[in-house]
Amino acid sequence: MANCPKCAYRLKLLDYKPECPSCGVNLMYYKMEERLAADADKAEAEHIKMQPKVDRLKAATIGSAYSIIRLILIFVPIGMLFLPLVHISAQIPFSPINTDVSILTLINDVLGNLNFDVLTKMFSSDIVGTAFILYAVSIIFTVLTLVICVLNLVFLALSASVNNRGIKRNIVLSSLGIIFMVISMVSFLIMNSKFSSLFEGVYSGKLSFGPFLVILGFLLLIGINSLFIIKGVEVKYTDVSEFLGRIGKDASAETQEAAEEKEKTAVTAK
Repeated sequence: MANCPKCAYRLKLLDYKPECPSCGVNLMYYKMEERLAADADKAEAEHIKMQPKVDRLKAATIGSAYSIIRLILIFVPIGMLFLPLVHISAQIPFSPINTDVSILTLINDVLGNLNFDVLTKMFSSDIVGTAFILYAVSIIFTVLTLVICVLNLVFLALSASVNNRGIKRNIVLSSLGIIFMVISMVSFLIMNSKFSSLFEGVYSGKLSFGPFLVILGFLLLIGINSLFIIKGVEVKYTDVSEFLGRIGKDASAETQEAAEEKEKTAVTAK
């Protein structure tokens, strides 16, 4: 059981009343004002600690015209992935295929209904094995490009650091996005050439405009982030000195009150 906060009386299970049986103080409301003040001090201390992070987030997203433009541009590569990336045509008897492929198609149709057993057998085939490996590489790096887009969005909030480390990280991520998209395109072109030679007159495929717009989106992001490094990110920090002063005064008053109470206790004991 707990002790009385005033006289340290050991409370028992039968002590169900709100008053202490020993000194009669209300256990619930004893020093309520001091506890509320302490909670307020903790809240203000958390506010002081969190406010610079909020200020940097504002500077990175809506702090200037460059920030707003970058916030808009960061969605461009993501949106471009939903445009047609490649066009595939296959004159299969009874069910010809003539379709555009986007990241949504890959996620829904390819990754959602992928048969790993059949794919493994295709990989080991002497005829179409290399083509299917390149097909899988193209899909993997397209999905990785989407992952880079999401990471770019997540790390945008951390790009207002003093040493531009966050902005440099965004440039590296955008560069990786371009590299992944190029690997995906090259893998598809080699795969497409192999399938076209193996199934001449039956299969045909070509790159659409989507991948080039994805790369353009990443290039725009690299450009705006480079502009941030040149111009600098101005963070307007909120003045929290008022809260610091208030917490300092409260702490001093509490220390003085504790010292006076200790002195009274010593005099009473004598």
